[in-house]
Amino acid sequence: MPTTAADVSAALFSTLLRAAGLALLIVGAGLALMFAFAAALVVGLLILGAAAALRFFPAKRGAGEPGVLDARQTPDGWVVEGHKR
Repeated sequence: MPTTAADVSAALFSTLLRAAGLALLIVGAGLALMFAFAAALVVGLLILGAAAALRFFPAKRGAGEPGVLDARQTPDGWVVEGHKR
């Protein structure tokens, strides 16, 4: 069976489409990795900012306020007490 120009062009076109599809997949994977890295960087900066804020501006709660536990060390170990009414 002789090879015609249509067969050759169809094979070349199919190969070109496969190469373009592979290139598109590679570009898509690169973009996905880039956005994943950017999202991880943003989350890391948010956590860093929260840690710095808590380090330099701690919550000011007095002993005995609701939601604050008082702890003291005894010879037998630590004793933790809640709010006394």
